Amino acid sequence: MSMRHLVEARQQDENTDADAPQKQSSSDTSKFLRSWAWKREHRPDKTRFHRPYIHFMTSPAVKLTLQQSKFDAEGFASTIWDSSIVMSKYFERWDGRWVGKKCLDLSAGCGLVGIVLARLGADVVLTDLLPNLPLLADNCKANVPEDASGSVIVKEHRWGERLADLGGPFDVIVACDVMYIEAAIPDLVKTLVAAASSFTDIYISHGRNRQAEHVFQNCCQGRFLVSQVSSNQLDDVYQTGDVDVLQLQSMSKGV
Repeated sequence: MSMRHLVEARQQDENTDADAPQKQSSSDTSKFLRSWAWKREHRPDKTRFHRPYIHFMTSPAVKLTLQQSKFDAEGFASTIWDSSIVMSKYFERWDGRWVGKKCLDLSAGCGLVGIVLARLGADVVLTDLLPNLPLLADNCKANVPEDASGSVIVKEHRWGERLADLGGPFDVIVACDVMYIEAAIPDLVKTLVAAASSFTDIYISHGRNRQAEHVFQNCCQGRFLVSQVSSNQLDDVYQTGDVDVLQLQSMSKGV
């Protein structure tokens, strides 16, 4: 979809003088068209796995180029999910909040969210399973120069294991598309508890693959207060009805 279509969708949203129900309808249509222009999960494999993903930041004005990987013999692949784009653009919208923050990415994948935070001035530890680390390290090296305002460190981490090696507590913890395997959720929450303090902001973003969300909510009871980031807090364009961003706060009284 061209930028002309996006502009026309914005104009339709802003200038329509129909009655209230029609305004709501045109607004919904406009949001759908804007999100369809950047959403990736409907696109062919050559776009989602074979070609690099290009991400434009506005402040700072930076072009990020992230390599992706197709499925290997072990069934491991890495792509940029819609949820990571929504979360990255949320952080960009509130860019001043992350300068100097100590951040942990628990599902780094291709590295988009962690790299965006680093370019916004945060010091980020990006973690993933061992097979993905070469791709993750290459993307970090290519997109976070030594003179960047933030920094990146790549570490192997399997949820629930060797928690002291993470080096917490962290100011900010992020994870994207982690709600699809019920058996893994207790270990994810175990890692969150170990890496967070009562002052940590935790952001969990997920799209349609959310089969384990009810398990996550149950595991968080008594440990974290869970709320949803409202649509008016997200980037106006980079949001979609099938991606939620949750914010968690530890219920622990300690540091």
